[in-house]
Amino acid sequence: MPKTQLSLTYINNNNIDYLYNIDVIITREDVVVFKNYRRKEVKKTKPDFTNEISIKNNNEINLPNFIKSETNLLVLPFFALNRKHLSKKLETEYRDNKRGNQKVEIIWNVSANPKYGYPGPFDREVHKAVEQITSEILKEKGEIKNPISLGSLYNICKRIGINETAGKNYRMVKKALERIKLTNIKSVGTFYSKEGKRWVDDNFSLYERIVFTGKELLNGEIADDNYLFLGSWYLQSLNSRYTKPINYTYWRSLESKIASRLYEILGVKFYGIRNKKECSICYKYDTLCQLLPLTPYRYFSAAKWQLNSAHDELKETGFISEYEWSKNGNKDWLISYWPGERAKEEIRRAETKSIDNWTPVCVQRTGRGEYLPGPKEEVKIFSKEQTNLVDKLVKINVSKVTAENLIKNNEQELIEKWLEAINYSNAGDKAAYLVKAIRENWQVPEEYLRRKREEEQKEEEEKIEFIKIKQKEEENKKRQEEIKKIEQIYNSLDPSQQEEIRIETENRIPDFWKEKLNRGRVKGTTSKLLEGVLGEKRREIIKEWIESGRIEDINSKA
Repeated sequence: MPKTQLSLTYINNNNIDYLYNIDVIITREDVVVFKNYRRKEVKKTKPDFTNEISIKNNNEINLPNFIKSETNLLVLPFFALNRKHLSKKLETEYRDNKRGNQKVEIIWNVSANPKYGYPGPFDREVHKAVEQITSEILKEKGEIKNPISLGSLYNICKRIGINETAGKNYRMVKKALERIKLTNIKSVGTFYSKEGKRWVDDNFSLYERIVFTGKELLNGEIADDNYLFLGSWYLQSLNSRYTKPINYTYWRSLESKIASRLYEILGVKFYGIRNKKECSICYKYDTLCQLLPLTPYRYFSAAKWQLNSAHDELKETGFISEYEWSKNGNKDWLISYWPGERAKEEIRRAETKSIDNWTPVCVQRTGRGEYLPGPKEEVKIFSKEQTNLVDKLVKINVSKVTAENLIKNNEQELIEKWLEAINYSNAGDKAAYLVKAIRENWQVPEEYLRRKREEEQKEEEEKIEFIKIKQKEEENKKRQEEIKKIEQIYNSLDPSQQEEIRIETENRIPDFWKEKLNRGRVKGTTSKLLEGVLGEKRREIIKEWIESGRIEDINSKA
C-alpha cells in the first residue's frame, strides 16, 4: 500500500500552533488512514487554514474524501457524544410544537435496548464506516439493495482508523452494530421521506438485521462475509438521494465531538440559506442541546463554557466565520452562526440539490460576513427575534407602530433589559414609562440591578465549581498516569530487585498494617485498602531508586 508523510498545522487560540507529522496510508479501498502522528509546538504568526485544507489565492479549497450522509440523521440526534453516564442512558428525545409557521407537535425519540445500551461515540464511528460503504455502493451502482456487504471486521477497523488486528476491536465493532440495530426510533412528524414527500409517523430502526460471517442467511446459506440489512425508511431515504456530502477527513480531524456534530447540523442548515444575502443560522440554546444531544446548563456562563471550545475549533478550521451569543429572556439564549469559507465551498461543490426541508429556528439578517452565490431574495425588515420583541412590547400595551420604531432606533439589548426591568418599577402606566425610559436611556431600577448581581454571582460560583471539578479530574489523571509509569518500571525489573522492593515495602509500612498483612497471609487474602498502602510504599521506593540512579526510568527514553 502506498505510504507518504503529511505535515499539518492545527491552530488553537492560545497563540500556539501544533505541527503534526503524520504517516498517511492509502488502502486498496481508497481509504485514508492516519498513523504515527508526532506533535510539535510552533509559535503562531498569522491566522491561516492549514488544518487539512489549503486555501489558494483564488480561495479554492481542496476537499477530499467525501461521503454521503442521510440528511434526517445529520440534523436529528441519535448517538451520544461522550461516554459519561452512558451506561445509565436509555433514550434521547427531541420535541417541538411547530414546523415553520405551522403549529404541530413533532417528536423524535431514540430509545436503546437496556441489555445492549445506548449508542455512543464509538458506535458513531462505526456508523460512519457504514456510510462510507453505502456511499461507495451508490456511486458505483446507483442504488443500494439489501443486504450490503460490510467486508471483514479487519476492513471496518481500518476504515475507522483503529488497530485492525486486535480481537477486542472486532468484538467492539460487532457490539456497536448490534447496539445500533436494537435501538428504536419513534418519529412523529420528524423523519422526512423525500420519496413520499411527507413527514413520517412510525417506529423503526436504522439497521434491520446483521449477519456475521459463518452465520445463516435468510435463504439458509452460510454467510461468507459480514452482511447488513438496512431499515426500510433509512434505505429508502438513501436511494432517493436525501443525502448531504460530508467531508469525512475533516469530520475525523475535529477533536471535539460537539464540533463534529455541529458540523453535521450546520452543514445542512447553511445549505438552506445559501441564496440569502448576509444571513446567519440562529438556534435557541435549549433546542440545540436537544439536537446535539447535550444536557443544557442553567447559567449563561456555563452554557458558553460547554459549547465555545467547539465553536472556536469550527471557526479556526474555517467552517464558520464567526458565532455570537445573545440572551433570549431570562432562561434561554440564542446562538447565531455565520458560514465560513469551508462551508461555502462545500455548498458550491455539493452534488445533491434541495436537501433542506427543515425550517431553521430563526434566520436573521446581519451586516457582517460574505454571502453565498445565488438569486437575490427580499429581506424582511425584522428578524424573528425582533418580531418577538415587538410582540412583547405590544403585550404590555405599547402600540405596534411605537414598538417597531423602538426596535429600529434602539439597541436590542437595551429593549430586552427594560422589558425585564419594568417589573421592578412603581410606574402606574408601564407602557408609557418603558417607552420614555428606552428613548431617554434612563438608569434601570436598583432592585433589578441587585437581582442581576445575584444571578451573576450564582453564575460565577458555578463557574468556580466547574474549574474545581476540572482541576480535580486533571490531578486524578496525572496521578493515574504516574502510577501506570511506575508500575511499568517495577514490572521491568528482574525478580531479585522486585523481591528487594517487596521486603523494603513491608518493612516501611506502620505496625498496624504489618499486623493486617500477616493476618491476611494466614487467610490467603488481603484487603484492597492494604493493597493500596503497599502500592504507595512500593512507588515511593521506586522513585527513590530512580533519583539515586540505582535503576533507570524507562519512560524517560522516549
